[in-house]
Amino acid sequence: MSAPALPGDRPALRTAVVFEPGGYARFAGTKVPPSQRVLMLIRVFVGDQWHSTKSKLFGSLFVLPALVMATIVIVRAKIDIAQIGVPHLEEAKWIMTLLAYLTHINAGFLLLGLSTQVAPLIARDGHEGALLLYFSRPVLRSHYLMARTGAAFLSSVAQLLVPALLLLLVMLSQYGLQPGGCPWSGAAGMAWWLALLLGQVLSAVTVAALAALMALAAGALVRNPSSAPLAFGGTILASTAASWVLQAAWGRESAARAVDLHHAMSSLWVLLSFPIDPSRPPNTAAMAAAGGLVLWIAMAAGSWLVLQRFLANPPLGKGRS
Repeated sequence: MSAPALPGDRPALRTAVVFEPGGYARFAGTKVPPSQRVLMLIRVFVGDQWHSTKSKLFGSLFVLPALVMATIVIVRAKIDIAQIGVPHLEEAKWIMTLLAYLTHINAGFLLLGLSTQVAPLIARDGHEGALLLYFSRPVLRSHYLMARTGAAFLSSVAQLLVPALLLLLVMLSQYGLQPGGCPWSGAAGMAWWLALLLGQVLSAVTVAALAALMALAAGALVRNPSSAPLAFGGTILASTAASWVLQAAWGRESAARAVDLHHAMSSLWVLLSFPIDPSRPPNTAAMAAAGGLVLWIAMAAGSWLVLQRFLANPPLGKGRS
């Protein structure tokens, strides 16, 4: 039976455990809302990903390309524009190309980091019996999956977006809204800079979401922590090899890159970066963007299906793989 309520007791302070006959106890209080449970798990899982010094050092690598490119921007703004008089339109194309390169480089770093730090997580939880501990509490399997995905997603977005914002800030400090790299003046120029910022945000969100899903699905597919990085890395290498084969057989480099997972993850910039090179026809850029979108949808759907099947029959016994 439950403990009697004392005079003046508030409902929130009363005992929330009811003892049943036979010594069993059940929780009889107000449970934490599901959304709060997921947020609590996300905080725990984010801390789990960044607890080691190795993870923190690897995270600092994402800032290095932005620092190098920021130095190049400062030198170019001080020397080229002031002394040579580079046209604004050419400078604008160069700015967009630099941002596209930063996204491409850091997307590669992200894939490497996810393969070693995120891909083994679900497989490790199943191999060490941690799933049994999680699911023995008021945590649904869907909550666990959302928390693991959310933690990987938030960490990935930060790693991609912070360097991009740093580079954009340096560009604004050197060029200003007008004149400088912006090809338009007035409100159109401000909209141009906002479009660059929005492009970086969308690119970071898309890359982080797809990469996080794929990395977790790799661990759920093999159910072995040591094999998860190989499964995730093998998928990336297979898509790159397929892209090379298509390039050799088809002869259209830009369109064939649509099946390259690394390239497709950062190809939200494809319609901005490809037309900069006049040697590449616009239809090739559109074809690459469409192919990349199809690849995103296919990989996201496949990864989510793998994760759902894993949670439908998770390995709850310790040592099982």
